[in-house]
Amino acid sequence: ADVLGHDEPSKRLAFGLSSRYRLYCGERLLSSASTSFAVSLEHKFLSHITLGSRPQQRFLPLASLRDFDPFMGSDENEALDGYEARSVERGARLIAIFPMKPMCVIQMPRGNLESISPRALVLPYIMMKIDEGDYFTALDIMRRQRVDMNLIVDLDPFHFLEKGGAELFIGQIDKIDNINLFLSSLIDVDTTIWKYPIPSWRKKERRDGRRDETSKVNLVCTKMREVMIHAENKGITSSGKIVKEGHFLLPILSSYAKQNPPMLEEALALIKSNAPKNLGNQSKRKSVLLSESVQSSIQYLAFLADYELIFNTAIGMYDFDLAKAVARHSQMDPKVYLPMLKRWREMPDSMARYEVDVKLKRYESALRHLVAAGRDEDQTSNAEHISKCLKFIESQGLHKLGLELFANESEFLQSIMVSLGERLLTENRAEEALTVFLATSPKCIDGGKRAASACGDWRAYFACCAEGSDSADGDDSMTSISVKIAENISSRGGNMNEQRDCYASAARILLDYGKDVGYAVDMFISGHMYNEGRRISYLHKRTDLVKKCVDAAVSYANTCIEDLAERASSFEVASKRYYEVIKIRRQAIKEAEEAGIDPHLDDSASLFSMQSTASNSSLRSTASGSSVGSTRSVASVSTVISVGATSTFSFTGDVDTMKHKSKFNKIGRDKPKKKKKKKGPAARRMKPGSEEELKSLVDTLKFSIPNDPYLVAISETVTFLMQSGKSPLAKLLFQAYEDLSSAVTKEQKSRSEKDKQDIEERGRFAHIEGRIDEFAEHDCEKDVNELECKFLPESIRNIFSFLS
Repeated sequence: ADVLGHDEPSKRLAFGLSSRYRLYCGERLLSSASTSFAVSLEHKFLSHITLGSRPQQRFLPLASLRDFDPFMGSDENEALDGYEARSVERGARLIAIFPMKPMCVIQMPRGNLESISPRALVLPYIMMKIDEGDYFTALDIMRRQRVDMNLIVDLDPFHFLEKGGAELFIGQIDKIDNINLFLSSLIDVDTTIWKYPIPSWRKKERRDGRRDETSKVNLVCTKMREVMIHAENKGITSSGKIVKEGHFLLPILSSYAKQNPPMLEEALALIKSNAPKNLGNQSKRKSVLLSESVQSSIQYLAFLADYELIFNTAIGMYDFDLAKAVARHSQMDPKVYLPMLKRWREMPDSMARYEVDVKLKRYESALRHLVAAGRDEDQTSNAEHISKCLKFIESQGLHKLGLELFANESEFLQSIMVSLGERLLTENRAEEALTVFLATSPKCIDGGKRAASACGDWRAYFACCAEGSDSADGDDSMTSISVKIAENISSRGGNMNEQRDCYASAARILLDYGKDVGYAVDMFISGHMYNEGRRISYLHKRTDLVKKCVDAAVSYANTCIEDLAERASSFEVASKRYYEVIKIRRQAIKEAEEAGIDPHLDDSASLFSMQSTASNSSLRSTASGSSVGSTRSVASVSTVISVGATSTFSFTGDVDTMKHKSKFNKIGRDKPKKKKKKKGPAARRMKPGSEEELKSLVDTLKFSIPNDPYLVAISETVTFLMQSGKSPLAKLLFQAYEDLSSAVTKEQKSRSEKDKQDIEERGRFAHIEGRIDEFAEHDCEKDVNELECKFLPESIRNIFSFLS
């Protein structure tokens, strides 16, 4: 076999094909069945064609063969796998590889010769030409072989954008269509990552200044446009080619249209600026924008973007002649756009621009032009203009811009502020609306009252009433208003602390504006503020109301005593059950972790259900196996086996009931129908030891502990009863709370000791069995262990320490 050598500074390679069609590199077998091979030093490849049912032409890089290490893993050695293999006909033979072109010659089984360009030769050749700066050759091959032209930038973005690559590209590419093709193919993706990975044997060092791929298209378009404009201004490219003004018009338009977002306004401005200054022998009345060069440029731009978008951009420039030139070759109806453009030409500039902005939904710009149009008109129509501006501001929500434009016109500024307040009020932003209404000059009292009523700010509401005309309506009107507002405030929901504040506010309203002391004291009583109710009663010399406060405090104290006793009992029962359930849940968590399933399932994760699932599955297999040999199976009658409990199961079914039902067969018709299962809460019951039961127990334990507002109410009630001569009842209430605190502390301590003993016992058993016992803690345990009743104020505890 022929032996070909490849001289390297450190190593020489020898290749050969044996008589049994085995391809070797030195003593290393490369292929056990190959028809032919060839070595290309220019392309740095060994190529061979394999034998078999699916023959391929494979390309082995010489650098990989040189660095091949048989002791390395398959990820490090890619030599034998080849690069970009290509399927060929069975019996084909490799004749030669062109040294200066990415092509090779293959002899087919019929004897004919064919030249092909495999990807394995094309891609490295293109990469080599790009590295050498030969963009003309690289682009020509990429266009012929349909290779993504993004590779020109992605192979070395830093060199193309910063080191003169774009200048070389513009200087070498003569055809404008090829530049347009390159620009139109740009995408914000690095093709060397997913489409054309750079081979490991030809990778070179990447620059640190690599650009963000999300802005690649914009960066390349901007750079190419700068280079082309600079070449047109100088009249010569970097390669010395002379160019005229407008030579790169179409590629520059492509760069504008390709950017994200498209810069169509700049593109149209460029087309207009490049329009011929005179039309020669053509009619002088004809616009230069209707010339052939301008129309061809517009048609090319429409190829890159939608005609309607270009037309909207043209009218957005307020250039109606340019818009007419754009719409000329579009599918737009002349009966629609010609009268519209004509009407805009005949209107004043500001009004025409206002209507254009409204059509394009540029509402801020439309408002500016509308204001400018009003200032250009006579003062006689000022009121109509202001009304039109206000309607536009309200319809589009441009209050901020309106306040800026009319900052020096106090009358119109007040109207905008009121409109802003009404808008905020409709958006359920009553607090902001209240501030806006009262910030106007003069103040909008009616809007302020409505906003204050909506947000519940009764202080601002009555301030507006006093500042407005309501003070002259009489005391009866103010009394009815105050009662209505007080009832509205007191009926609000919320936690106990928020309710106390609402009752206090309602009582203050009734005292200050309703002059109703009795109703105010009732509000204090409803909020358990007995001290304040007693103070107000004595202030207004209403001793009957003092007795009412005392009676209400006595009633509330009795209710609290019963509630605290019930909480203590509930905590003890729930704590004992919690201790049992938490042990089941810990075991379930441990078994679930060992099984690799979610340890916090609702019902199926309990210890009982996990064990019963395994036993039930075994019962099903046993039952199904025993039913095969039963006597009833001879009659081909199905027998249903229902698994009842862990240790028993029953056979259900009837041969007669399995028969076909017809009008002649009445078997089973007269049997009573089964009752439907109940739906709703009664149908679902908590499984013992389930996650649902644990959650219910935790909620019960937390509810049994009085929260801060409840503790404040109890403390104030105890103090009030002591000061009102009800010391025995106050002592009972104090003792009921202390009993609850003691019960909670006792149960927490007892459960903690039991847990400690259980852990120690499991640890001893695990030590005896020679294993490690891992403690599985539930998420809720930390919160439950921290439960405790807060102490009553120290002053109350000191008093009862003296009296005990």
